[in-house]
Amino acid sequence: MAIDTDKIVHAVMHGSRIREEKGIIPLFGVYLSMIPVDFYNKISFGFEKQMQQPDEAESLLVNAAQECGYATFAGVRSSREWAEVVQPMISNDKDQIYSFVSIAIAFGWGDLGVRELIPGEKLVMRASDSYEAKGYWDAYGRADAGKCYMLRGVAAAFMDLVYGGEYPDGCFRYKALETHCQAKGDPYCEFVARKAAG
Repeated sequence: MAIDTDKIVHAVMHGSRIREEKGIIPLFGVYLSMIPVDFYNKISFGFEKQMQQPDEAESLLVNAAQECGYATFAGVRSSREWAEVVQPMISNDKDQIYSFVSIAIAFGWGDLGVRELIPGEKLVMRASDSYEAKGYWDAYGRADAGKCYMLRGVAAAFMDLVYGGEYPDGCFRYKALETHCQAKGDPYCEFVARKAAG
């Protein structure tokens, strides 16, 4: 059975109406919150600027996103909503990745799509409207390197969850690079996740 992204998005949107008084949304086995992207971008890029060591800042931001994505989607995968809505659509490992991407779309993380998936080896994920890239461009102008730290970490986390071994020991088995970024003037942002060296 093919993954029905519309059905998954509908389930997330319907469930997101249930909010605690502090704005926390209990959904798909995890607690979500509504955070404006401008705030997230200001924190991330402000941290990057304050570090004055771009490579170290990038590594910290990507690793934080990967670990967060790993834990979040482990919770998603063990939820009642996953069992009821998503699991019936899954017939192989690749379907899990496509399901994760559909849920990420529903979470508002971008207009994402899988361009290539070689089980256990490689995931190529593309975003046509990354809020990180747009936020960087709007605040600082053209970038010299990719700025989508969250989506880059999440691409690797998806591979970790499906092919990295049992949770919680499978995190950081994969590493992702951002090969294209709208913050650099590219027409889209693209993330390539492969098995980490060593």
